[in-house]
Amino acid sequence: MIAIFAHADKMKLRLFSFFFSILFFHSTASALEYVQFTHQGRERNEEGKILAEDQRGLDFLARDGQAYHIRRANIIARRSDDTPFVPYTKTELLERLKQEFPPEEGYHFLDAFAYGSFIVVYTTSRDFATWYGRLLQRLHERYAAHWKRYGVELETPDFPMVAVVHANEEQFRQYARRNAVNIFQEQRAYYHKLTNRIVVYDMSELQVYQAGDRRRTPSNLIRFLSHPDAPHNIRTLIHEAVHQVGFNTGMHSRFVLTPIWVIEGLALFHEVPDPRSRDVGWTFGPHVNHYRLERLRLYLSRPHHESPIIKMIQDDKLFSQPATALDNYALAWGLFYYLERRRTSELATYLKMLQEKTDEMPDNAEKRRKDFEACFGNDWERFDREFLDFIRRLR
Repeated sequence: MIAIFAHADKMKLRLFSFFFSILFFHSTASALEYVQFTHQGRERNEEGKILAEDQRGLDFLARDGQAYHIRRANIIARRSDDTPFVPYTKTELLERLKQEFPPEEGYHFLDAFAYGSFIVVYTTSRDFATWYGRLLQRLHERYAAHWKRYGVELETPDFPMVAVVHANEEQFRQYARRNAVNIFQEQRAYYHKLTNRIVVYDMSELQVYQAGDRRRTPSNLIRFLSHPDAPHNIRTLIHEAVHQVGFNTGMHSRFVLTPIWVIEGLALFHEVPDPRSRDVGWTFGPHVNHYRLERLRLYLSRPHHESPIIKMIQDDKLFSQPATALDNYALAWGLFYYLERRRTSELATYLKMLQEKTDEMPDNAEKRRKDFEACFGNDWERFDREFLDFIRRLR
């Protein structure tokens, strides 16, 4: 699930409801901009580049990878020079993050150069943070290698990818509120497209500790991995990490509209935990997502007046409406799994086509259907029949 934005018409900044937002920016500037402004009640000083501007304000990309829509009234001061825009290095970003997450408030950082493109900020135990850092690094490496084999070229992230790991749910929710992120009651993690960060909390506390035992030790982490809730918790953590990796390696763009079914389908495809992996609880591979399969079979067993796949491809709102969201998450997994297993070359062509889209290209229901048909054909009766047969045969 992905996160939040607000609305601005002429600047092509389209901000939908929580988790289903797509960010649209137009044009870039070569000069480095220095902007002092207020954001969520706090004053900020950022270096970056202007992505779009009109009389209402700016769409601004900072050197740490965070994106802002800055209203004209919130700009305190602004200047520019001819310095080229370059993202912060890991070392530079780490120094900035230590101001935002000060050690005196209980924040710590894993060795920034031990976990590839990730910086892990945490208030939990080092054991849990280290386990999570290894999980992120493994996902990134194997995700890129997997899709490269199919001809989908991915990029080295422009910005270090930041993951914030809180000690408990209360800290997690306080952080979300402070950053104006609306999360639902059962939510345990999120990726936010504007901040470009994953935010999670230490789920090893969930129904694991004995009463009164709040110590965090390696043995508790082992208990977490063997607990009945562990598959769901790991699934959640991987799902949000796939979003972050996808948006930072060029599988998707944070600034160009991509069909939600593709974004979510990829995350659902990769989220499947592996209890046989005793070090991180997950291995990379095309595993059947049993959690989604059961829901999908129930959904497909109902009568449908039109192809549910066509409906899903054309309408992102199905993922945000309570009456349709879970069914379409299951369908997105099933469709992506089917295409990766049975229509691999066509899927690679389709993903590369989406990578090449720009914000100037139209995106509507008809265009989405035509894009899909250009890669997979327009015989929908046959497609639906073969897809349903494939799903029925899964064990």
